[in-house]
Amino acid sequence: AIGYSKEMMVGNKWRLFCMQISFIGWFFLCLLTLGIGLLWLNPYIEAANAAFYRDVSQNYAQRTNYQAYNQTYNQ
Repeated sequence: AIGYSKEMMVGNKWRLFCMQISFIGWFFLCLLTLGIGLLWLNPYIEAANAAFYRDVSQNYAQRTNYQAYNQTYNQ
């Protein structure tokens, strides 16, 4: 599992870093509300992380033709 994770993140580490850095401004805005804004920020960050993982895993499945990650999501 760790090996697959390392392979999946090849070329995506910078994207993840930039995405995480983009939330710093939101965090400081939440501090102005004494943390109440975190009730909305934390789910937003987790949804962004889930979307990032979904994108990375689908790209990895296409790139390597690895069937375990090749999932279709019906929405």
